[in-house]
Amino acid sequence: MNSAAVRNRVLIVDDHAVVRAGLRYVFESLSALEVCGEVSCASEAVDAVRRERPDVVLLDLALGDASGRTLIQPIRQLPNPPRVLVMSMHDECVWGRLVIAAGADGFVAKSAPPETVIEAVTAVLGGLRWVEGRAVPREGSGAERTPTAADLSSRERQILEGIADGLSAKDIAAQLGVMPATIDSHKRNIRTKLGIDSMAELIVWAQSLRSPDPAT
Repeated sequence: MNSAAVRNRVLIVDDHAVVRAGLRYVFESLSALEVCGEVSCASEAVDAVRRERPDVVLLDLALGDASGRTLIQPIRQLPNPPRVLVMSMHDECVWGRLVIAAGADGFVAKSAPPETVIEAVTAVLGGLRWVEGRAVPREGSGAERTPTAADLSSRERQILEGIADGLSAKDIAAQLGVMPATIDSHKRNIRTKLGIDSMAELIVWAQSLRSPDPAT
């Protein structure tokens, strides 16, 4: 008698019933994955992880009663913690960096096709990270590391604060007692360190560091 194949267990944490139903449909068509539970609110999520012991948690960034980002560390601190893959309809370039810095294993856009979601889940279950639509090695194994504000110098962080406040290079320069050209040079260095292509994206990224997670 052949034993049944072992299936990886997925817990879905999302406050939209239609999203949970769609994800369940996607995963239950696969032989390697099964949905072990669904949770609609942050207040029940950690208990559900303890109870169901999933291999991976698909976690909505913006839940109705709290930020999904605040659940990452409580989940990761449990014994034998699952992988955590954050899902959101919001900007992946900004929020992907933030949730990975908070301890998540990856970020996948809700607009992604089902095959991409499956690929992302498979990647994090395999010990990889899912970053900007692709699998990358984890830190410590020749990995690409997601940059954070901690990678910036103290002066660069001061400038980042000014950017978040909507100040011009001239205004920031006046605050810090330097020339505007010096601020422009620092901005270019900040973008290089963070892997950010444009000033518009840098402004959004700077503002997101002090803002609550977006509402759905």
